[in-house]
Amino acid sequence: MLNGKYRDRYLYPRVQVKVINEKIFITGVGHGVEPVLQLTDNIKQLDFGNITFDILEKRIDENKNIFNYKDEMVNYQFLTSWAALNKNSWKIFKNMESEDKVNFLNKLLEKNLAFISNELKLTPPKKFLSMIKVNSIEPASIDDNKWGAFNGVFKTNFNLPSFIGLGNGITRGYGTLLNADSCQIFNKDDLGLQDSDENKCFESDLDEIHPDDFNKLHVKQDKRSYRLKRKKRKRSKNFNNGNYIDNQKKDSEPNFNTELYHQKQHKV
Repeated sequence: MLNGKYRDRYLYPRVQVKVINEKIFITGVGHGVEPVLQLTDNIKQLDFGNITFDILEKRIDENKNIFNYKDEMVNYQFLTSWAALNKNSWKIFKNMESEDKVNFLNKLLEKNLAFISNELKLTPPKKFLSMIKVNSIEPASIDDNKWGAFNGVFKTNFNLPSFIGLGNGITRGYGTLLNADSCQIFNKDDLGLQDSDENKCFESDLDEIHPDDFNKLHVKQDKRSYRLKRKKRKRSKNFNNGNYIDNQKKDSEPNFNTELYHQKQHKV
């Protein structure tokens, strides 16, 4: 699990590593929980190539009552920038009116959340709620201008653990969230968080989605999963008197440099 052997099975990473405010967070999701717990029993040092961490203290927060839907809203804050926009969605976003942009971001958030729900094979909720508030409506450019990122907070009735990622670049640490309602082992001071100026934030409408519409949110992810499983087609081959002929080339001009053609020209 830790060496990535299940990467072709799961689109959403089951083990995630984040470095926030000089603290390392290793989060296991589903089948990733047991390997993470085994790791914490033995780990004394982490080497990231350009920097090495000596492990002086460990805190474990194991929560089984998570990844479910609640009647009430749960509050979240992004600990790292949420890479909401990819190259294609950025083109759509920049041509929108300002008042429509934050609601568009809320729709992208819903897709991110529905993707996790689908990956974990959860039953769609009777009612799915979400609302986002970002510090700026202008995206920060990351990853060579291919992604657009935002900072802020959001609310949803989908109960998620802290320190997992949403959006693009999850394995690179983007979109790491804090469940402000349930995180017991760290507070905002530990994480170096500061409260946003509410008067300068951009807030979306509260969106409510019902089961039929919720199922439509992850259609594209299902297609991507299908593409990953599809095998490459092999080109068929014909054999004529022991000579190999590639079907893709049989209608093209003859190759006069072949041994077969050379023999034909010199028969007596």
